[in-house]
Amino acid sequence: MRPGWTLLLYAARSAFRYRSNWMWPVTSPLLLALPALLVAAWGERAGTVAAFADLAGTRGYAAYLLLGALYWNFVEIVWWIPWGLRTAMREGTLESLLATGIPRLALLGAWAGSRVLVVLPSFAVGAALVAAWAGVPRDLWVAVLVLLLSALGSGGLAFLLFGLTLRFKDAGSLISLLGNTAPLLGGVFFPVALLPQPLRALSLLYPFTYGADALRGVWFRSPTLFPLPAQLAILGGLSLAYLALGWAALVHFERRAREGGLEGF
Repeated sequence: MRPGWTLLLYAARSAFRYRSNWMWPVTSPLLLALPALLVAAWGERAGTVAAFADLAGTRGYAAYLLLGALYWNFVEIVWWIPWGLRTAMREGTLESLLATGIPRLALLGAWAGSRVLVVLPSFAVGAALVAAWAGVPRDLWVAVLVLLLSALGSGGLAFLLFGLTLRFKDAGSLISLLGNTAPLLGGVFFPVALLPQPLRALSLLYPFTYGADALRGVWFRSPTLFPLPAQLAILGGLSLAYLALGWAALVHFERRAREGGLEGF
């Protein structure tokens, strides 16, 4: 247990090593959504968001986008895990880490935990901005439940990415592809109804699609893809499936990596 805590503290201190590192966690949700927020703010003033309101169920386009960016900032914590692993591989410290006997879950938890410490300030700032813009939802506990279920799905994806990074030299390219496409397919910046039909079908395989949609339904009282209880059940079921399949993939890829080393796709 102690080596896992030590790794967590090391990763967290590395993330906040320089003063400029403290700026990024606070400003990242705003920078992520700033272009769209500017367009949204002017659209609301000009009264040109009626078509969007018909799809999204709210005229608060700017708050809609900011909440999506905030949700994704929470979900993408998992991307820190394979990058932490890749960094350890490049620096030649991975073998030393594995030799300490740190359990895999502790290793994953240390890298994810350090990312949580980085994200918490920006999450607090973003949540305060959304609350100032659109108020606080009456069913706040449902919003917390959505985040917790989404975290389970994120954990499953983290297991898969961890295993891929152990097994393949060019896993970083796949991780970047997933990281760049998932917010677009998951409806983080616009309703999935605007996606072409093939991409819309693909988006329904992501638990984050249901999570972002449910969170907005709770916050803005906007229509959701399915009735909210059913949507929470789908989110929970998909997240548990991701968790089980991700762990199975991690075990498989780690075994193959021990037998055959790193390979390319």
